[in-house]
Amino acid sequence: MIKTFFSLLLLTSMMLADTPLGKATGCDLSQDGDVSLYIQGYGSSKHASYVAAQEVGKNFKELFIGSSISIKNAQLRILNISSNKRKKGAARTGEISVNLKQGTNMQKIKMQYTYLNGHFQAKGKQKDSKEVSFSLTIKALLCYNK
Repeated sequence: MIKTFFSLLLLTSMMLADTPLGKATGCDLSQDGDVSLYIQGYGSSKHASYVAAQEVGKNFKELFIGSSISIKNAQLRILNISSNKRKKGAARTGEISVNLKQGTNMQKIKMQYTYLNGHFQAKGKQKDSKEVSFSLTIKALLCYNK
């Protein structure tokens, strides 16, 4: 009888671990709609070409690292992203590192990002102080609560 009880308890806990109840709190994220890119003195587009490294990610690192945004003969490739300590009720902030290739010139740029209400925006400056920015919408596809 005790063996049966423990077997049922073990089976139930294994089943719950594979359901959303057993998953960590968070959401699956995906880029949604158009991506805009602005490069001062070079060009801008509200409908830039965006190639995602992954269509869905559990965080910004999974979603963005390896992705690229292009206009004309320029391409911005996302290398890394790190977040600042989160303040309740405020926008999420952090830093994103990118390689910007314009023709044959390439440079690494650090950009500051903000994320609030599904809107992600990053801004930075090239070595010659020209501004670079991009923005896009992040959609939460599926959220889990423990």
